[in-house]
Amino acid sequence: MRSIIPSSAYRRLKILNLLFFTEEPLTKREVVGKVLSSINTLNADIEILNTAFPSHIAQIAEVKQRLMLTVGEDINFDYLTAYMVGTSDLFHLTEALFNGDHFTPVEWSERNYIGLTNLYARLKEIDSFLAKSRLILNSNPLQILGNEINIRFFFFHLFSKSYPYKGWIPKDFTYAMINRFIKKMERYLEISFSLSTRMDYAIAISVCLTRIKQGNMVQLENGLREVREVEQYYDASRLDFSDLEKGLGVKISKEERYFILMLSSLAPFSYVNKARIDFRIKYHKTYRPDRYNLGVALASLVKDQVEDIDAVLIATLDYLTRFSFVDKKHLIVDVEQFSNKNVLNLIDKDRITKVLTEFEKKIKL
Repeated sequence: MRSIIPSSAYRRLKILNLLFFTEEPLTKREVVGKVLSSINTLNADIEILNTAFPSHIAQIAEVKQRLMLTVGEDINFDYLTAYMVGTSDLFHLTEALFNGDHFTPVEWSERNYIGLTNLYARLKEIDSFLAKSRLILNSNPLQILGNEINIRFFFFHLFSKSYPYKGWIPKDFTYAMINRFIKKMERYLEISFSLSTRMDYAIAISVCLTRIKQGNMVQLENGLREVREVEQYYDASRLDFSDLEKGLGVKISKEERYFILMLSSLAPFSYVNKARIDFRIKYHKTYRPDRYNLGVALASLVKDQVEDIDAVLIATLDYLTRFSFVDKKHLIVDVEQFSNKNVLNLIDKDRITKVLTEFEKKIKL
C-alpha cells in the first residue's frame, strides 16, 4: 500500500487496521506507539477519518479513554482500504488521466472547484509520490509520464486497491468480455483463479487494453526472444485472444499478448493437477535458470517442514515472476502490509534475507 497512497494516508490506514482487528479497545498511547506518531497527529488523523467516512461505513470514538472503531454491516477492512484509495486526490486525478482526459491545472481547478494554490500543493505531493515509482506528473497538460510498464503497474495497483468501492473503472472494456478470455486461458493452461484474483487479473488486462487503444505500447527489454520462448514452451500461439481483440477492434501484437499472459502472475492461481506444476517448474528451470535457482534456494528453507516441496517451489517461482517487468520492483509490486490473521512463521525472516542478498547482485529474475 505504501506504493499507491501518500504516507499520511498510509498512517491513517494503519490506525484503521489496528482498531479494526484489535480484540480489545486500545488507548491513544498504544495506537501512537504502533503507528510511530504523536497524540496531536493521532487526534488530527481521527478527525480526518471521521470526516472522510460516512457514519454508516466507519467512525472512531473514544470511550472510557480507549479508542473504538464501529463499522457498518458487511464492511470489511478491504472495503475501508478501497474507500480511502478511491476518494483520494491521487485516485481522482489518475482516473481522469487513465480515461484519456486532457486538461491543464487551471482547467482541473475550475472543474473541481479547487483553488490554484491548493491544487499546486496537491500536485506537488502527487508528483513527489509518483517519483518513487520512477514516474513524472507533467503539468501542461496534466499527464503521467515514464516507462509504459511502470505506468500500467501503477494504474493496476491503484484500481485494484480501490475495488470494490469504485467498482469497474475502464469505460471501453467490460468485465464480462475480459472474463471470457480468462476462462479460455484457464482451460488452456490448466489453472484456476479465485473470484478475487480473477478480478485482479481482469483489472490488469483492462489497463493493458485501454493503454493499447490510446496508442501506448509496451516494449519488453528482451523483446521477441521472451515471446518466442513462451510460445514454444506453452504453445501459447494457440491461446485464443479473440474476445479481447474484438473489444479492442484490432489485433493484439505478440509482445502485448506475452505481457497480458505474464500479468497472470499478479493474481495468484492454483493448478489443476500435479503434472501442470511439474510442467511449470520445468519452464523456469529451462528458460529462467536464475529465477529457478533462487526459488529452489528459498523453498529449501522449509523443506523439512512441508510435505510437498514442489508446491512451495512453484508458489515461490510464481511469486518471483511478478517482479520480472518493473524497474523499481519493490515500490510498484508491493506486498500487502495488513492482515487479520496471525501469520505462521515457519522460518526466520533473516534466513530469507540472507538468501536474497546472496542472489541479489548476480541474477536477473
